[in-house]
Amino acid sequence: MKVALRFLRSFLFNLLMNHWGGVVSAVLLVLHYTVGLPIWYFRVALCGWLFIIFVMTLFLHWVGRQPDAPKRPKVNKNPYSQKGYKTINTHR
Repeated sequence: MKVALRFLRSFLFNLLMNHWGGVVSAVLLVLHYTVGLPIWYFRVALCGWLFIIFVMTLFLHWVGRQPDAPKRPKVNKNPYSQKGYKTINTHR
């Protein structure tokens, strides 16, 4: 439930931040009532804007769920590399 509310809050915030699609939809709706432009222009613009914002929000939530810490480095087991080479103790 927390994840859904967090996603919804992010989605609404993205709608506010990317408001230009809503402005275009509102202009098309006004043109529908004043000039007689077909309503499907408004619907296509609104659905396209909402779909793009939805996909962007999904992608950002997916990226946010990825782990931040890199994987632990593996032990170098290559006997020929300098890092894995241990010198022989010659002091007796």
